Amino acid sequence: MNSKVFDTAQQVVEQISHEFVQYSQQNRPVHISLSGGSTPKLLFKTLAQAPFNTEVRWQNLHFWWGDDRMVEPNDPESNYGEVQKLLFDHIQIPAKNIHRIRGEQPVEQELARFSEELTACVPNLEFDWIILGMGTDGHTASLFPHQTDFNDPNVAVIAKHPETGQIRISKTAQLIEKAKRITYLVTGGSKAEILKEIQTTPADQLPYPAAKIKAKNGVTEWFLDKEVAKLL
Repeated sequence: MNSKVFDTAQQVVEQISHEFVQYSQQNRPVHISLSGGSTPKLLFKTLAQAPFNTEVRWQNLHFWWGDDRMVEPNDPESNYGEVQKLLFDHIQIPAKNIHRIRGEQPVEQELARFSEELTACVPNLEFDWIILGMGTDGHTASLFPHQTDFNDPNVAVIAKHPETGQIRISKTAQLIEKAKRITYLVTGGSKAEILKEIQTTPADQLPYPAAKIKAKNGVTEWFLDKEVAKLL
């Protein structure tokens, strides 16, 4: 496991924020896929403040999501809505650079539209950077244990949360693995046990999508805080 351990979650997101600055200095469209969850919320709050809010050249960054729930954008469950509230409302970014999953639309219709947008906008379907989280059950994006088709050739898929039955749209494992860089952003003691299991057990013996999904031709890394890394 290629991991970097920081003392606190805040230090993790500050490091990632500095890298947003670096990516934005490349004068070309840079495609970044964001994650939901508590640590990304901390990241978005940090990016919305000085110095990052002005140092990042937002016009060069295009934002996507690993997954989103089929809810209205102002619903507290919307991954896009969180970023809008915590980050986009506080910076100058062109509307065309925000590629959200339209959770308020009929799911089949939105899957087709979103898949078309991905295919049209991202060169070779190769994301510059995909930031992922990991659930306590080992899921990532909305790819859950025992129900993920790792060979699905599509770019996006309709997923159902195994406990709540909530419907989502997610990037597929195959699309994620084309990325130039995948960063798993995982913090907090509740995920320490599963992280140790991922570190010590061959991925093919585990049901966890987060253990299996890696960049085929790029970098895969884990950014961790001391809490989650305490058993490593």
